[in-house]
Formats: sequence, C-alpha cells, structure tokens
Amino acid sequence: MATPLGADRFLSVLKGAGLGVVEHGNWRTHNRNTHGNWGPVNGVMIHHTGPYSSEKDMVELCRTGYQDLPGPLCQGVIDRSGTVHLIGYGRCNHAGMGDTDVLLAVIAERATLPRDNEADTDGNRHFYGFECINTGSQPWPAAQLDAMARAAAALCHAHGWNEHSVIGHKEWQPGKPDPGGIDMDDFRARVARHLRGGGNKPKPHPKPAPRPKPKPNPGPKPRPTPRYAAYPGAQFFREGRSSPVITAMAKRLIAEGCDAYDTPPGPVWNEAHRRSYAAYQIKRGFHGADANGIPGPETWADLRVPHQASTTEPTPTTQHQEHDPMPQSLADIAERTLATYLQALLGLMAASSTTDMVSLSAWQAAAVASIPAALSAMKSTLGTALGRQGTASWLPAKHDPATPKY
Repeated sequence: MATPLGADRFLSVLKGAGLGVVEHGNWRTHNRNTHGNWGPVNGVMIHHTGPYSSEKDMVELCRTGYQDLPGPLCQGVIDRSGTVHLIGYGRCNHAGMGDTDVLLAVIAERATLPRDNEADTDGNRHFYGFECINTGSQPWPAAQLDAMARAAAALCHAHGWNEHSVIGHKEWQPGKPDPGGIDMDDFRARVARHLRGGGNKPKPHPKPAPRPKPKPNPGPKPRPTPRYAAYPGAQFFREGRSSPVITAMAKRLIAEGCDAYDTPPGPVWNEAHRRSYAAYQIKRGFHGADANGIPGPETWADLRVPHQASTTEPTPTTQHQEHDPMPQSLADIAERTLATYLQALLGLMAASSTTDMVSLSAWQAAAVASIPAALSAMKSTLGTALGRQGTASWLPAKHDPATPKY
C-alpha cells in the first residue's frame, strides 16, 4: 500500500527507465479525482485498447473518453512503437469494479492470483493504468512489449514492489479479455528481469574495442581524363576529305540522335555527314546559315569527338589538304614562276615567228605575250580568295589537322 507518486516524479521515473515519453495538454491535472479517491495505490494494471482507426486518434480517445465513460481512461497510452503518451494523472477510468480477493493478493504480492469472479472493489483508486494500442488480436511488436514491461517495472521499483504487483485487466474484472494474446505470468517474468537489472534503467552498452587502424589501401586509379579531337577548322570539311576523325564524329552524331545516314558512315566527308551535322547544329539551337552542316568550334567542342590516333588514310578523290605553311609557300612560288615563264616564252615565240623583234610589232607581240602571265596571276589570286592555298596540289599531305600529334 502506497501513496501515489506526484506527477513530476511519475514522469521522471518513466524517463529514467529509458522510455520515450510524450506529454499531452494538461495531463498533470486531467483526472477524475472529484468522482472518487485516488490512492492508496497497490499496483499496475495493463490493458489493450481494442479496435482503432489510427494510433493518434486512439491516444485522443483515451484522453477525452466518450459519453458513457469520460476521460482520462488511463495515465498513459503505450503505442506500437513503444512511446508512452501521458494523457492524465490521478484517478482515471480504466480499472472499474473488480475482485477484492485479487486486490488482496496483489497487496500481498502473491505469485498466484485467485480467480476474478466478483466485481465489488473500485480498481480506479488502487491501480496505475496503461492502455496499450492493440485490437486484441494483433501481434505485439517487440518494442511495445518491452516498453510495457519497462514502464511497469519502473513504477514497481519506485514503490518497492515486485513483479507480482502487476496484473492484467482480465485478471481483475470478470469478463474482460485484455490484454489479448499476452500470458500475464510471462509478462511478469519480463518485469522481474527489468527489476533485477537495477531500477529498470537500461544497461549501458559497453564501449566497443577500438578497431585497428586499417592499413593504407590504395584505391582504384582515377580514370584518365578523356581526350577529344581538336577542332580542325572549317576548311577541313570538304568533299572527299578522308580521316578517322570523321568516322568518330559520325558515331557521336548518331549517339546524339542526329542520324541522316542511309548506310553506315565512313571516314570520307560527304553529304550524309553534312546533313547529320546540320541536324546536330539545329539541336544545339542554331538555324539558317549557322546550321549549314559545316562544324564550327562551338558545336564541335559540345559534340566531344574522341581523339584519334595521328594517322591519315589516303584520300580517294579531289583533295583539299592543309600543309605546313613554309613548304607550301615555296612550292607555290616555284610553280607559279615556272608556269609564267613557260607561258611568256610560248607567247614570245609565237609572236617572233610573224613580226620583227625590233619593230613596233615586236612591242605588240610582247604585250600579247604578257596576257598569259596576267591570267596566271589572276588564277592564283582567285584560288586564294576561294579558299585554295595556291596551286601546289602535287605536294604530299604532312598530317591530318584533326588529329594533331601530342
């Protein structure tokens, strides 16, 4: 027989047992003390709630009660995660009328309880009550069972009781089935284990032994930075140009969904390559003259064409190759000089066969002979303006501008 704990002490005892506690509203003063005595207390009673729509709604129902049974319906509700919800403190409508013989056995802490066959004693006065959320037929989660036993053991320890001060509602009032699915002798054995553990406080976890420092283990080698083909310039992309970089470009265009190829693309620049690249330029937001199918530096950088080995395939058709500037210039000068000389010589020879070299006719012949030289210079100038670097097309290619040596 004992005086009930104060509300703050009650809260402290539960938290000291390692329980998660949620406080609801004015739980410290929410009670039925005006409708009967509260105390002396003799034990702890365990219930199940019965059917519920949600755990939150059930906690609120236990706090407020209903028309035929006003709340609070217990001091604490233990949800299925093991959290204790404090909803009232003092006399609560949870135990109802029960068997006097059972109360006397609890006070004496007898291991065996008599059969509850009478309802002649007010249990709300003598027991702390915990409503545990369960329909009565659900499996009991391990976390909830542990919290129920831990809460009961904490109150027993605070009052100096043993596990036989804990009973189920079905052991107190005739006809009650709760808590369903729990053997109360097994439950009291759980409470006893917590009491033997020392005031129901959770045992501290031993500090793990320090792990040996791992030996340095070199991680995977970083992936090499991908290398992309340098932009070879707009002049590179001319009909007949052959290069492995064009094949690599085509593969990237196909991967980007810009495929205008009727047959598998090869290394020779052609109209299918141009159409496919124009589709890529449009995809990148270019239109009109900016989407002419000739790669520019911006879209080329975006396309990320893989770098190719610095080899050049033979060009099968008319070539527009780029050469080292100094040999190209020297070759152009030699070719133009020779061509001009031969053209002038032929012109003079033709003129000298019909006129006197020192007469006015000779001067006219010289003027005529100058025409081929002027035409040759014009040809060279026009060729340069149109993009051909001179006329030395007989020079061999030195390297592929799209696959520079590194």
